[in-house]
Amino acid sequence: MKACKVNKPGWSEPEPAAHAHGEGVGWGCSQSQKNIANKIQNNSAKEIQAENRDDVLRHPSNNKRQKINFPPASSGKQWEDLDSKIVLKIDSLLGKSTLEHKLATFGDIVYQTCLDTFEAKQHQTKCPPQRSRRQLEIDTLRKQKRKLKKQIKAASSEEMNGLLNIWHQLKAKHSALTRAESTRKKRSQKRKNEERFIRDHPTREIPLEETTGLEWLAAPRIKFDSKLPRLQDVIAVVNKARAKSAPGPNGVPYLLYKRCPNVLKKLHKLLRSAWKNIKISKEWMAAEGVCIPKKQDSRGINQFHPISMLNVEGKIFFSVMASRLKKYLIEN
Repeated sequence: MKACKVNKPGWSEPEPAAHAHGEGVGWGCSQSQKNIANKIQNNSAKEIQAENRDDVLRHPSNNKRQKINFPPASSGKQWEDLDSKIVLKIDSLLGKSTLEHKLATFGDIVYQTCLDTFEAKQHQTKCPPQRSRRQLEIDTLRKQKRKLKKQIKAASSEEMNGLLNIWHQLKAKHSALTRAESTRKKRSQKRKNEERFIRDHPTREIPLEETTGLEWLAAPRIKFDSKLPRLQDVIAVVNKARAKSAPGPNGVPYLLYKRCPNVLKKLHKLLRSAWKNIKISKEWMAAEGVCIPKKQDSRGINQFHPISMLNVEGKIFFSVMASRLKKYLIEN
């Protein structure tokens, strides 16, 4: 498989049909009558109309796509309106265009419709990490215990027993919360130590020796499930994903497909066509690089590790394939 390339959001290469006769067509430039005639021979009028109307969506941009200011999950009416609006836009712009054109522009149409409906999210300064409720409660109990100790020292013999009972109750609650917080920290530190051990182990780069005595397994009994993706498979992948997962270069997050079932059905039909025709869109191979800091106040380049953000549509497609491959390997 070809290596992923990082391209600018909103950019899509021209259709191959436009270069079939050796004459490239640039963005926004006029076409000659000869080019139009050649195009009519290879494409239908509806395809050409869809391409021309979609040039605005596929215009190259130098800026990263802004996040959409989506409504809360409780706003069912707004999500229903958005769902129907996107479906109408997809039907009117794509129509009966080629599969490659549909795969390349589906995410752009969805993003542009969402942007026109809800506008972009305003940039907010990041707040410092806040303490958890358990940590805040531990601090409150600690202050109450200190205050109660002072009251016990100044209390009379009649008040002493009652204050001591209250103090022991606070101590028991404080001890339970402290143990729970300590367990959480140990678990987090253990995970970090395991990652560091695997990453920095001295024998990591040493090649393994040849293994002898292994026996070849019998031929697989169960065949790989190569049927077209079912709607239930696609829904399962979307439901499993986090709603706050960051989107890829086209700016469409999982959240949209969680709240817009009709748009998800449109995507499902598109994925079935791609599976049937063995077609992998170039948009699914495009990635957006993001650098994640390894620790707080990271500044040097060695204190970050890069990740690649892929488009959600491609991730859904490959997740269905990966789940079937996993089942095939386990059962055999």
